[in-house]
Amino acid sequence: MYSERRLPRARRLCWLLLAGLAAAAAAARADPVPEAAMKAAFIFNFTVFAEWPPEALAGGAPISVCANAGGALFASLSKLHDKVVNGHRIAVRHAGVPLRSCHVLVVERIDREHWRELRRELAGAPVLTVSDDRVVGPDGVVIAMAVIDERLVFDVDMALARAARLNLSSKLLRLARSVQ
Repeated sequence: MYSERRLPRARRLCWLLLAGLAAAAAAARADPVPEAAMKAAFIFNFTVFAEWPPEALAGGAPISVCANAGGALFASLSKLHDKVVNGHRIAVRHAGVPLRSCHVLVVERIDREHWRELRRELAGAPVLTVSDDRVVGPDGVVIAMAVIDERLVFDVDMALARAARLNLSSKLLRLARSVQ
């Protein structure tokens, strides 16, 4: 009698264990965060750990994040609109505005053919330039993002950050793959 009761209980325990393992496996296979959303989240965090000169970003003024509306990241960046960073509301704008009025300029593949012209226009302006394009990234942006082995990494060019009069937190720099 004891073994008869024990068998159904053991089966139930086994089924519960299998159900738990199946649920854990399903959670592990959950949809990954889309790449554009992850890049937008990184850009948001770059603004958290960047500091602009007071004449470029007055207290309480919005942080203008500019990007090409036709770019792959614009929709994800738009979700950052009105979020607050260090007392500043984020305003996502199309990059067609005067670029020197941007605090962050996101440069994508779609902007590749105009990058040299944009770079000349921004010379000396306190604009944090960020790119995920493999050609533009190493060609004069402050922060270059890349996907390597399914991980999003970034490199920082401190000479360009200093030329733009931007202070980047050591916390951000410690997370960078490389700091030049």
